[in-house]
Amino acid sequence: MNKTNLITFLSIVVVGAVGSFLYINKNADRVEVEPEAPETTLRAVEEDPEELTIPKEGTPKVAEKAKAPAATEPKALPAPEKVTPDSPTKVLSALSDAIASKNFEAFVANLKPGAISETIKPQVKALVESPDYDLDPKRPFIEVSKSPKSLRWALNFVPKTGDATRQLYTDIAEGKTVGSLEIDKISLPLEAASANAATGTPAEGSSAEKADSLAVAHAFSKAVVKRDFKSARALSDPATVTDERVAALMIAIEEGKFALREERPLVVTLSREDITWVLTRVQSNQSASEFALELGQIEDHWKVNGLTFSKVLSSLSEQAGGGKVAYSPIVEDPAGGDSLVLYFEFDESDLTPRAARQLSIVADILSQGDDRVMRINGHADSKGSDDYNSNLSDGRADAIRKALIGMGVKPNQIVTEAYGETQPRRPNFNADGTDNPNGRSHNRRAEVFLDF
Repeated sequence: MNKTNLITFLSIVVVGAVGSFLYINKNADRVEVEPEAPETTLRAVEEDPEELTIPKEGTPKVAEKAKAPAATEPKALPAPEKVTPDSPTKVLSALSDAIASKNFEAFVANLKPGAISETIKPQVKALVESPDYDLDPKRPFIEVSKSPKSLRWALNFVPKTGDATRQLYTDIAEGKTVGSLEIDKISLPLEAASANAATGTPAEGSSAEKADSLAVAHAFSKAVVKRDFKSARALSDPATVTDERVAALMIAIEEGKFALREERPLVVTLSREDITWVLTRVQSNQSASEFALELGQIEDHWKVNGLTFSKVLSSLSEQAGGGKVAYSPIVEDPAGGDSLVLYFEFDESDLTPRAARQLSIVADILSQGDDRVMRINGHADSKGSDDYNSNLSDGRADAIRKALIGMGVKPNQIVTEAYGETQPRRPNFNADGTDNPNGRSHNRRAEVFLDF
């Protein structure tokens, strides 16, 4: 081998060695040996999900292990719960601490300046400092209502002996700084104020505050649920809300065994200086429902001047299901106004259990004064002769009369009249001449008018 060939041979060997070295160095991480680094990475992921890194594509087993934490990301430790700088419960807890220590000055220090008017301050102070009352340990405060501008909560005071619970209203609104809340107003429920609780107006010679629309709505709703017709009637405008309508709502609430919801029973949907709309939410063991109140200024005092409870009636209808006896405790009087209505089985003048329950509420109303008189008009469907139906409708009106007298109503407070089949509420026959059982069920009835 000459010198030239030797140099050529050595060059080839050197180039090959360098090439092999570079190739091995470049591809050494592809050797199928499980490295220790991924285990360290996974431990870090368990401690901090943000440390998760996905290995380069092609790395054996490392990528396979890295997928496991990705699948369990939703189970990672949750971030610490944010605490609202000012929440209703936080604001009210500060008041609760002041009440627990019977410290009225500390109580006032947690309020917006001027939140308690001078007219009720003595009553509020007496309640806060009273040795006989403490906040309810189970439910020291509950939300009463929500409106676009504020929340109304009630502080619940319970006596150390007896069951005469009391409340203070606290209106919570936005504070001066963004995200903060403050107690804008302290007020008394209508029945606790130094005022005529039946009307919402200050008692003669009293300097009590005039009740606001929300206090009136709450008092009216509680009166309806308690079957307190006198208070509910006094808090509503007789020019726009009839006695029959108030009584019918009480009947429907009683029939459905509804009570006010414990949490936020009222929702204010509109609030202006001259008008307020409120939804009253009620609850039974079987269902939830609501009735709507419209309140306006009547002689400078808030009154309920609109009352709608179609949802309550729908709830009762759903609970009752199908049946041969119609149910709607109120109908429009063709002559104007409303009338209560009780329905009967086919060819029967005996009261149904439901009708008897309705009459117990009517009897409560009539017992509030001997000057109260009611008219009962009996009706029948078109089955049978005119004379037969006239006698049947008279028997239905008389059955109601006798039941009311048995409940303590005086005979001179009741006037009855029979109309037979002459005033149907629904068609007795369909348009094609066939029988209309549903229509006839609405005609087997007695209508009650409260002439107060």
